[in-house]
Amino acid sequence: MNRAAKLFPLGLMLALGLLSFWLNVLTQWRSPEQHQLDPSQPEYTIEQLKITRFDEQGVPVQRLNASKMWKLPQTELVYMQQPDLKQFRQGLLDYTLRSDQGRYARSTGLGQFDGHVNVLRQPYGQQAAVHLQTPSLLVNSQSGILSNRAPVTIDDGQSRINAVGFYYNHPAGQLKLLSQVRISYAP
Repeated sequence: MNRAAKLFPLGLMLALGLLSFWLNVLTQWRSPEQHQLDPSQPEYTIEQLKITRFDEQGVPVQRLNASKMWKLPQTELVYMQQPDLKQFRQGLLDYTLRSDQGRYARSTGLGQFDGHVNVLRQPYGQQAAVHLQTPSLLVNSQSGILSNRAPVTIDDGQSRINAVGFYYNHPAGQLKLLSQVRISYAP
C-alpha cells in the first residue's frame, strides 16, 4: 500500500473532527446582547402619523392624525403632539377631537388630551352641532365616556353651557355637569 492510501483515513477523520468542532461553535454562538434603553428617551418616534381603523365591512370607524407620536420604554403609554381624532358612525363623521397633546394607554383604552381641547360633534338628525372646549379631557374609548374636572364650555346650537367638570356617556347621550353650572338657553 502506498503512503497516501494509509494517510487518507487519518486525514478524513481529522477533517470531520474539525468540521464538527466548527459547526458546534457556530450553533452555540450567542446573539448580540441587548442593551438597556434609556427610559427618558423615546423607544420609537413617528412623524406625521395618519391611521385609519375600519370595521368588518371596510367602513371607517376612527381616523387619527398627529404631527408626532412616540413611546417611552418601560411604559405602555403612547404620546402624541397635536392629535386630531375623527370618530365615525356608520361611515359618517360623528365627532372630531383636537388638542395640543395627548397620551393613550391601549390596554385600558384611556386617552388623556390636554391643552386647548376641542370636540365638535356633527349635526345629527334634528340635533344641532355641539362644540366642547376645555383644557383637558379624559376619553374612555372602550365605553365611549368623556369626562374631566376642569372648566368646560359647551355650545349646543344657540345655547351655551359653562361648568367645572362633566361626565358624558356618548353611547347613551347623557351629560352630567359637576359644579358651577351656568346655562344660557336659546331655543
